[in-house]
Amino acid sequence: MGLFSKFNKKGKQKEKPAEKRSESILAPSDESSVEAKFEQLKPHIYPYLRPANTPSYIRFDAAGKNIDIPLPSVPFHAATKIFFVEDTGSSFRVVQQSAVPQSVGALGLLNIAVQNLVKNVKFEVRATKFGGYAFVGNPNHISSFILIKSLWKELAKRVNDNLINAIPVREAMIFIPEKKKDELLPQLATACVALMKDPEHRTHPLTPLLFFFNKDTDRLTTYTAPKKPDGPQLHVMPKSEPTVPESEVPAEPLKEEMPKAAAPQLHLVPDVEPEKAAEESKPEELKPEEPKPED
Repeated sequence: MGLFSKFNKKGKQKEKPAEKRSESILAPSDESSVEAKFEQLKPHIYPYLRPANTPSYIRFDAAGKNIDIPLPSVPFHAATKIFFVEDTGSSFRVVQQSAVPQSVGALGLLNIAVQNLVKNVKFEVRATKFGGYAFVGNPNHISSFILIKSLWKELAKRVNDNLINAIPVREAMIFIPEKKKDELLPQLATACVALMKDPEHRTHPLTPLLFFFNKDTDRLTTYTAPKKPDGPQLHVMPKSEPTVPESEVPAEPLKEEMPKAAAPQLHLVPDVEPEKAAEESKPEELKPEEPKPED
């Protein structure tokens, strides 16, 4: 699928279920055994964004005692934290620290997860009703595309401008060109607040913070917007990042097995006109070169 193309629902493919693995979360295993099992697991690993205050463990009750199983994670700016899940087909299984070889580590796991995301998950970018752009596709992975620097480079090139990005919930990612910030920033903020307060999406909140992609430096950072329309220009905050109070974005501990999101399409994009959809040829597929997670 291509950028800025119409969304073809008929073209969606069913995901192939991953092979089920049976293993005890508490059973010790040697490194060679871990590496062998990880090779089977690797093709099914994907990034899973959560609020920054999400605990990096799964808690189990064993004979009346709490046992915390550590989870590999990578912080992403001040807004979120990247965990990792195995796509089993019907659900997500959280990847535990004990399942990752020492030679791979969290950053190696991130690289694997992002590569799988680029290869296996399709999306489209469509114009929103308020004038910005939104990602349309599998709701379980939409926000994870913010990790792909080469994608944002391509998007910035297409609109020939810096980008203001938002990932208020896991199912949504919205952006606007910087040159239209005075006109569209209020609508972007309104859309983000509405999504975070919407009961359909409240179980998957991420962050009310906004991001800024600089097309000249290829850097993604958090930033603050001017308080007044006639105030100073938007400024990047590279030294100190804002924080999000836990009361604003509550973060429940992850569970070992989690159902996939089955949310309806977000009401951020206009309907496709039937006559135009019929005339449209198959769009080109976006294949970012050398996918690397944003630092």
